[in-house]
Amino acid sequence: MFLKHLINPKPTIIISFIVFSIIHYSIPLLKYSFNECFRHEYLPTYFVYIFGLVVIFFHSLGLNNLIYEKSIIKKDNLVVGVTYFIMCSPFLNNISSFFISFFLLFFIFYLFDSYQKEYPLSQYFNASIIISVLSFLNLSITFLILLIIIVGINYSNLKFRGIIVAVIGLLIPYVIYFYLSLITEIPFNTPLFPKIQFIELPAFFKLHIFKVFYLTTILLISILGFFELYRWLYKKSIKSRKSFIIIFLYFILCLTLLFDNNYENLYYLITPLSVIVSNYFIYTKKRFLANLLFFLLLCSSILYRFVINL
Repeated sequence: MFLKHLINPKPTIIISFIVFSIIHYSIPLLKYSFNECFRHEYLPTYFVYIFGLVVIFFHSLGLNNLIYEKSIIKKDNLVVGVTYFIMCSPFLNNISSFFISFFLLFFIFYLFDSYQKEYPLSQYFNASIIISVLSFLNLSITFLILLIIIVGINYSNLKFRGIIVAVIGLLIPYVIYFYLSLITEIPFNTPLFPKIQFIELPAFFKLHIFKVFYLTTILLISILGFFELYRWLYKKSIKSRKSFIIIFLYFILCLTLLFDNNYENLYYLITPLSVIVSNYFIYTKKRFLANLLFFLLLCSSILYRFVINL
């Protein structure tokens, strides 16, 4: 069925994914006008459309390649990329979140790249400076700096110098910003962390039936994905096992971003969740159930895209 074509995919499958991505991203245009779908405070609507489509598509491919090249999921596949793309259905013109999440891929890359390095100073520095720069767009992203310490403990290479380097990387963009404010007329605004308030989700049973279908499917495959990971984690290679622990803890840290009471922070959960769910789709022995759930996820994402709120 669907999944077998996404495992060891042929070039025609990749081309089909490109066509599907354009169609799937454009589904809201069947119901709303272009300006209604992709309006933005200060960016042209056509730029918002192209930027969102391109960034999400390359994010899905980048995540797919990262997971395969780092041997986290050893089977060559396009499951991770497709799963990520169709799980982005609730988001339409969230330009800032698209941009931040895309560059968080580089943050994750440097963390995985620190594996089996005794002194991964350059990896910690690069990862922390990415977080620091992205924090100018969303200050709550700074909390993900904790993942560097978690990775160091998990890979057994956390040294005091590594922590100092990570702190320096975090501070450098703000030091540059401070000095620019001194020599120019740019005001230096002291970062203010938002008040802790959990995101207010809409009442489940008041949602459109298509949205309930989508969210129920996401919940079901997520439960199965975490259960599959728990059952088979000990059978994976040491590198894959440690990497999945990082992905799981990355998911937990992204959950804490919801205390910012910012709906767009839900978007950051998709990256780790799509990897965990894809691991289930690829490795579960219950192939019929996996294909059925993937088909339901695909259908529900299309229907959600059609009734998306503007």
